[in-house]
Amino acid sequence: MTHWKKTDDSLVRLADGSVRTMQEARALYPDFDLTRSWALPDIDPLPDEDLGTYLRRIGFSEAQLDYVRRSFANATGESLRYISAQGAVAEMRDPSCGRGDFRILDGYDSLAYTQAAGLDIRLGHIVQRIVWGDQNVRVVTNHGIFTADRVVITLPLGVLQSGAVEFDPPLPADKQAALAHIRMGPGIKLVYRFAEPVMAAEIMAYYSPLNPPMWWSPSAGQSESPYLVWTALATGDYCRDLLKDGEAALQMGLETLRKELNRPDLTPVDSYLVNWVADPYARGVYSVVTPGHSEARLELATPVDNRLFWAGEATAPHGYAATVHGAYASGKRVAQEIISLMESR
Repeated sequence: MTHWKKTDDSLVRLADGSVRTMQEARALYPDFDLTRSWALPDIDPLPDEDLGTYLRRIGFSEAQLDYVRRSFANATGESLRYISAQGAVAEMRDPSCGRGDFRILDGYDSLAYTQAAGLDIRLGHIVQRIVWGDQNVRVVTNHGIFTADRVVITLPLGVLQSGAVEFDPPLPADKQAALAHIRMGPGIKLVYRFAEPVMAAEIMAYYSPLNPPMWWSPSAGQSESPYLVWTALATGDYCRDLLKDGEAALQMGLETLRKELNRPDLTPVDSYLVNWVADPYARGVYSVVTPGHSEARLELATPVDNRLFWAGEATAPHGYAATVHGAYASGKRVAQEIISLMESR
């Protein structure tokens, strides 16, 4: 059984310098609540408009834009100027994902182990080439060649864009265009382990105006442990700034936490930098549709010659992209595509 916990016990530092619970902030500060409810006026974005330009056009203040940068944009994976307003507004208007966020207390690998039960999964096989011009599809790896009637490609967008995997023959122009019109945003996680409580036990997350802007504790809801873990997420320009000095990002993040908590002597037992930008098997954090190309996800998800099928978060609809549930939903979608194809023959 997988255990879940709703992540709604959060603190946020507001534009006036005060710190409130998420519920208080939304009730007392309408300008902040708008960046959580997304009750926007009935004004559609222009086709080539980025999210920042659109929000300014409909009247967002600089304080509101700052809230958007450190919450929505940071969670999306890029800075406002790179995010398609059409794609973002489609996400804001989509109620199908429900309300709130939930965390898997058992860890995401509990889902993977459940889905993988009974399957022949080969670890350590690095895909180098996909040959699909003949009757069959051949996948060339560092440990041999696999042949099949069709293949499901779930490689991260950054890996596909890097050219690390060769397609023979090259992908069609529309597929290459879709790959070119989605960005793989830069992102890092800063992980700190403390021997003492950092915040009140009921607080699971903290939103800061500094860098990094988003903090949460994976220790919340877990059984008793001698250590407490806090994690920060930084993407887009937040990530770029923190990575300017490499490993110094961990110290910079710690300084932010010290300032926010007014605890200048706060010191972790251990810390760890998760750098998705430098990971050759990720090359970024989440996919982000660029302005003017809101249909790129649908184009990327479209099968090629009924032999190359596409899944992964970059192929999910706007409201589901950049999430684990989006990747899961894309896998169910592509499985149904293949089943329907087989049943039609």
